[in-house]
Amino acid sequence: MNMIVTGTSGFIGARLLQAARAAYGAGVTAFSSHPAEGSQIVYRDAPVFGLGPAELALVAGAEVLIHAGAFTPKSGFEANQLAGCNRNITFTEKLLALPWNNLKKIVFLSTLDVYANVDGPISEATPTVPASLYGLSKLYGERMVSLHAAERGIASQVLRIGHVYGPGEEKYAKILPKAIQHIVAGKDVELWGEGKELRSFIYIDDVVTTILKAVELQEEPGLINVVGGNPIAIRDLLEKLIAIGGRDTGIARREFSGATRDVVFDNAKLKRYLLPEESDFATGLQAEFRHVEQLSAGPR
Repeated sequence: MNMIVTGTSGFIGARLLQAARAAYGAGVTAFSSHPAEGSQIVYRDAPVFGLGPAELALVAGAEVLIHAGAFTPKSGFEANQLAGCNRNITFTEKLLALPWNNLKKIVFLSTLDVYANVDGPISEATPTVPASLYGLSKLYGERMVSLHAAERGIASQVLRIGHVYGPGEEKYAKILPKAIQHIVAGKDVELWGEGKELRSFIYIDDVVTTILKAVELQEEPGLINVVGGNPIAIRDLLEKLIAIGGRDTGIARREFSGATRDVVFDNAKLKRYLLPEESDFATGLQAEFRHVEQLSAGPR
């Protein structure tokens, strides 16, 4: 199968490229501004990415496009970064305008940031009211991809990706990598408030498995949330990490008077179509912890 994967230098995209090549072989091409091993298209910042004849031939022969590339905020502050969020729209527009002469399916990776902040489990039926420019840019991208596919009579699948954890997550300023980094350094982890709020996470390997299964999916189930279905309280999560670390660290409580809410999901649709069983959460936490531990130790 000839396949092109965008965003192959990112947290998800890098793992996805490896798994896709293991599954489909040399016909998988990386589409990125960063050079990669194997078949690749290295684009430049130009109206049509500055692609040469050989690169355009790879596009023309592709049967599947997995569009994982995007500006993804590494912190809450970046979620309203105008230039980056606008790039999500213009990049997708330019990508779809390439000569996809043989394309049969597009898999588009979106985000849960398209949803409104609601009480109770988030499902595919939850209203889409993005609170950030990032969420708006991804929702716009969903629509562009769906319309493009419909106009050309090809299949498309939108996957809204949830809170992903695992080795590689340290690129982002999120609760898990920050807590692990503190523990590895022998510092107490910070807990803002009581830590009763619930969060749900999905392991990086489960996300990659889901994306590749979506490539093969013959049904048309509509958009699917790629999310964890086993919520955990933040305080319990930090205690698990401290236990994994086995160090003399604790929890430093910080006062927090702002609003809190649970972020949990109904992942019945994911389980039905793409991922019947999630990876064990404790095993995944251990893998991420050991990964961050090795990074902190440096090269040997």
